[in-house]
Amino acid sequence: MVRSTGMLFRFKDRRGIGLLLSPTHEEEITSLVGSIVKSYKELPLRLYQISRKYRDEPRPRHGLLRSREFLMKDLYTFDSTSEQALKTYQTVREAYSAFFDELKIDYIVAEADSGAIGGNLNHEYHFPSKNGEDSIVHCDSCKYAANEERATSQFSKLECIPVHQHETVPTKSWFGISYDRKTMYEALIPSTVVTAKIEMRSEVGLLLDDLQNGNAWSRDTQFNTYALKRIFNDLDLGVEKPLEVFQNSSEAVKTEPGESEESSHLIRAFDFRLPESDVKSFHENRRPQLGQADTTNVSSATLGKPIDLVKPEQGDKCPQCEGRLRVCNAVELGHTFHLGTRYSEPLDVSIAIGPSSQNASATPQQLPTPNPIKEPEQSGRVAVQMGCHGVGVSRMMAAIADAYADSTGLSWPPIIAPFQVIVIAAPGLENDATRVYDVLSKFNGHSSNGIDIVLDDRPKPMVWKLKDADLIGYPVMVVLGKAWRTEGRCEIQWGRMLEQRRGEPSLSRNSTLTSLDTLGEVVKDTLQECSTYFNRKSSNQEMRKRVAQ
Repeated sequence: MVRSTGMLFRFKDRRGIGLLLSPTHEEEITSLVGSIVKSYKELPLRLYQISRKYRDEPRPRHGLLRSREFLMKDLYTFDSTSEQALKTYQTVREAYSAFFDELKIDYIVAEADSGAIGGNLNHEYHFPSKNGEDSIVHCDSCKYAANEERATSQFSKLECIPVHQHETVPTKSWFGISYDRKTMYEALIPSTVVTAKIEMRSEVGLLLDDLQNGNAWSRDTQFNTYALKRIFNDLDLGVEKPLEVFQNSSEAVKTEPGESEESSHLIRAFDFRLPESDVKSFHENRRPQLGQADTTNVSSATLGKPIDLVKPEQGDKCPQCEGRLRVCNAVELGHTFHLGTRYSEPLDVSIAIGPSSQNASATPQQLPTPNPIKEPEQSGRVAVQMGCHGVGVSRMMAAIADAYADSTGLSWPPIIAPFQVIVIAAPGLENDATRVYDVLSKFNGHSSNGIDIVLDDRPKPMVWKLKDADLIGYPVMVVLGKAWRTEGRCEIQWGRMLEQRRGEPSLSRNSTLTSLDTLGEVVKDTLQECSTYFNRKSSNQEMRKRVAQ
């Protein structure tokens, strides 16, 4: 069901039988449900799993951020009607947002392309990170956000005026090939576009004036290959040398009985910014390496809507408001898919329906549906409506560790930390440390099970224990040292903060002293402060990088 890509982990057993390590489990789960569920009365159904998945990553890097084996939490949903399935999708989206809110980390919910998984409605949950491999485009004024596969910008034909006063707009080409290797795609876009600081001028002359006085600027363009993929579903983006593959495929076709040179085809797609005169005058012999391939030109006029093949970049206008787009690197932590009947129809997973299922409406008005969802014909049985939703557990841990670590060690939000509080005592205070541990572990002001705490009773020097606690990244440390001996008060340390020492940035912890009677309340309030602190922490990342170096 999932189109095969180069990411599949393939191998053979001792008998030479080909096997692969599963990169995703939609087919297996769908087949399992199909063998069990036969009626609408058995739905809705929700199946969870936490399992390992495998992908043959070409560039594994940054530990668990991009690895060939990773741990995921999956939810598979099965409903009898598309209305119920869309309500389920919205419920899952709300649950995912609540989950990431609870983690107290920055995240962006972005419109996404379904890719090989399929479906026509899905969203990604991204954690902004300088080491992220995904590019997220978001608006500085509204809530618009999309990954680079789905991102668009507000455009105007004045963007491609001949800035260098050429007779025609300079163009650049990108080549791709179809999955069956019989169709070659060529995309053409202007080499340069113009972005204005203020609203787009209605006259070319005014925009040229803006270029001269600094109110507009020109930039080189990049291809948005995903936009081309949305127009031509058969385009294979995974081929590195499509021209070479197309030539070899065309030669092979000629040698097959009954085939002719006309079996190969060339489709040229023109960005809407290119003048129609340029489209009409584009001559076929410009690409002699394509041989005698039958050629079709596709433009905005022939398609009936603008063809935007230029990749959105920083500073472009938002497609939903008058704000400007921002681009950031991010790590994908989660993904929600509304699959519809993408898997249930081909695998023949259907249910007997009742009157309530037959009369259900197709789409609730409050839910966003990019494409209309077609209800199966009512013939006594209908295909099950599906959704799949996942959180990358191991990647999430790696992304948070990478973003919040510094030269001292890791730094975990309280809800993720292995323990929220660690108790460390100076030599000779071991019994007192045990008493403090008992007080906090039985303190019910924080939760029904007390505070999540660990006692470091290893026979190591106190300085060693403090450095080890910083390295592991406990949110709060309760230290029994000099203040405990002289005043009977614990020192509470939390949240490594940046300060200037001798003109250089340095890390230090917040600290306060408290008695044993008020220790539980103070620790509870400190953990709450730590959670808030992580929301502020991301804005200080640039300075933290200098400290880490």
